[in-house]
This record gives sequence, C-alpha cells and structure tokens, in this order.
Amino acid sequence: MKPFRHDYITSQVLRFHQTALRYSDSALSVVALLEGQAQVKRFSRLSEMNAGDVFFVNAGEVWAMTSREGCTALCVEIETALLPQVSYPYAERLQLVDSLVDPDQTREVSLVYRDCIFLKDILETYALFNQEEKVAQRPLMEEKLGLTLVMEYNVQNEVNRQFRAVSEDKFVRYYRIIDYIVTHLQAKLTLQQAADAEKMQKSYFAQLWKQNEHMTFLECVSRCRLREAERQLLFTPESNAGICKACGFSDSKYFYRNFQQEFQMTPSQWKSQWTQGRCPDEVVLPVEEGLRYVAAQQCQLDYVKTDTRLYQQYLWLRECPAMKSSTLELNLDLYHPDNVLMLAQQRVLTWYGFDLLMNIVRQRQLPVTLQLRMDCLLDLQDRQEFEELIAQVYARLGTRVTKNWKFELICRSAQELDHAEKLCSWLQKKLPACKAVCVLA
Repeated sequence: MKPFRHDYITSQVLRFHQTALRYSDSALSVVALLEGQAQVKRFSRLSEMNAGDVFFVNAGEVWAMTSREGCTALCVEIETALLPQVSYPYAERLQLVDSLVDPDQTREVSLVYRDCIFLKDILETYALFNQEEKVAQRPLMEEKLGLTLVMEYNVQNEVNRQFRAVSEDKFVRYYRIIDYIVTHLQAKLTLQQAADAEKMQKSYFAQLWKQNEHMTFLECVSRCRLREAERQLLFTPESNAGICKACGFSDSKYFYRNFQQEFQMTPSQWKSQWTQGRCPDEVVLPVEEGLRYVAAQQCQLDYVKTDTRLYQQYLWLRECPAMKSSTLELNLDLYHPDNVLMLAQQRVLTWYGFDLLMNIVRQRQLPVTLQLRMDCLLDLQDRQEFEELIAQVYARLGTRVTKNWKFELICRSAQELDHAEKLCSWLQKKLPACKAVCVLA
C-alpha cells in the first residue's frame, strides 16, 4: 500500500450567490449541489443545475457558479497526482464526462442509480476529510474515488461506443501526444509533426488517434488553444493580440472566428461578462454546519446500496496478502441478492465494488469465475443491460484482465438453458479470450 497523502483531496461546503472564477492545472473538481439552483460555467458551457446534481470540472478548465436565490454546494478537489497511484499511467491526463454510459443503450433507472452511487461516495468524503477521527478510512476513499473517476467517468468510455478495448500502451502513447500538443501550442502543429514526435508512422498515428479521440487532430489542437486562451483572457492582463500569438493562432481573424464559434461571443465580450461587475461572495461553511447539509442530502440516498457482496469481496482481497494467481481464484456470484436492488419494480444491477475488485485482479493477474443466474436474465431488458455493462468493463479493462475470466451460466430449466446458450455465443464473440459454459443446477 502506497503512503497516504491527506492533501490529495479537499472537501468543503460553500454557500454563495456568486463564486470566484476558478482554474487549476492539477486538480479535478467534483461539485454536488446540496441546496438551491445555480448556473454553472465550465469552459464554454453554461448549465442549469439543481439540488442533487453532480458535475465535473476537468483540470485546465475555467469554471464558476452563479445563483440568484443563493445556493449551497459541496466542492471536492482531487489532485491528479492521486490517480496514477490507483490506476493507469497518465491517468492524471484523463478527461471526464457527465454520464457513465450511453443513455440511448441503457435504461434510465440504471443510469440514474449509478450516478447516485457516486454521489453517495462524494458526500461521504466531507466527513472523512474534515474529521480527524476518521483519518483511517481516507486511503480506502482515495482508491474508490480514483478508480471510479478513471474507470467509469473517463471520456474513453464515452468515446468507445463500440466497446473497443484500447491497450494500456496505446493509452499512454495517446496522452503523451496530448502532452506534446499542450506544450507546443505556439508551434504550427500538424498530424505529421505529432507522429514524428512520438516516432510513429503517420498511418498508425491516425489509427491510434481514431481509437482514442472523438474529434479530429486539428479540432483537438484548436480546443487546447482555446482553453489556454480563455485562461489568459480571464486571469492575466495580456491583450487579445498577445493571447492570439501565445496560443499559436495563425492570425487574429482566425483566433476571433474560432473563439466566437466556441463561446458565441468575442474575446472582449466574454472577458467583460465574467470579470466586470462580478462580486464573489462565497463562504466556506464551518464543518458542523456543512455536515448538516451533507446529512440532509445523504438521507435522500438511503435506498442506494453500497454494501454489496462484490464490495465485501473487494475489502477482503484488499486486506489479504498478495497471494499467487496459482493459489487463489475468485468466484463471483454477480446476481447474488446482495448485488441486486429492486427499484421501481425493476431489477437494478448495483455491482458496487466490481471495478475496485477488477483492479486488484488486474494487478495480481488472478483467475475469475463469474456466475450468472439465468433466472435473472430471462427479461430482454435485463439481458441487454448485462451485455452493456460487460462490454463497458471490457472496454475499460481489455484482454489483459478478461483473458482470465470464466463465465458459468446457472440454469434450472430448458428455457433458461436456451437463453444461456445464446448468451454463451455472445460472450465468446465479445470476449474471445474468455471461457463460457452452461451449468445445470
């Protein structure tokens, strides 16, 4: 276990009508509105948020909140240096999105429920990181938040709608390219230059880029330049001409056109809107008062199930010695009653702790048997949701983990056996390195 650093995560409750403009090169912000309504600015986006909503702010984005009637919000900042400790190299360069999975392919009740699980963890951070008597629980929360952010809310999951697993090597090379873009904004960047910097053939570079990014190379360069231009515009006295040159735009007309397309205003108008007449009045609430607001929100999440069988197995494996893969095999009953919740007369797979568990499996290269009770998968929607979740996991973890998976489909009738055979074929097609067998019980 790596040494614990308390300063990785800060968690505070703010009360405000207007917050100051915020910007960080190194911290991800996760904000949960506890009371009231607010308009949220993140880069060029303006969104209306209500109590119970959660949003992310990527490192490098300028953001602020405004509320006419007043608002209370929990703001959690996570230094990106935390993330590589619990997941992949270059995790600190990830970009976050607001939804876990594609809402067009997943039932809304499941989408909302998974967001609620994350909100419950975010609320818990306030007590853990502001009360010294709970210091022993902080390392576990670090792992939970870090892995959830990297593996569930990373933009990679949003981009890879076809569930292509991107190897860890390609993932690292992709972020090295992003680093190259960010550190060479003043240069005339081309796809060929970036490929040469990474010592790659142009055709392979283009393939790698397509696997990892939802915009073209030049669109990504333009977005990085605009993000830096906005930061300089709002936080420095630099002139528009100076910003244009510093961010690598070829001329002022090109800069103004791109800025207006992104922000729907000229640079001067955008600066005026966010710097002139703005009177920040945010107040950091004392811990005891903040705890009352957090507790009120937590009461509305009592139905959210986090003490799952999978999570209990994760805690046990986390504390036990790193046994060799030849002497330890995980047997996971995915539809164990403690992993399932009936919500609005619908079965919801909570699977809380699954990604945490799979990260240990990845690190220790453990074999895993995944048991599926086919009586829980007779409904078409249940099968579709299961297939979506498995494909998401494969896209995040790739063949390095899933090659050690074995699926056992538990059947108790001829109808269940028929469905199980079809699901076996799907699993073997999607996860060719896995084994899948039907088991009569």
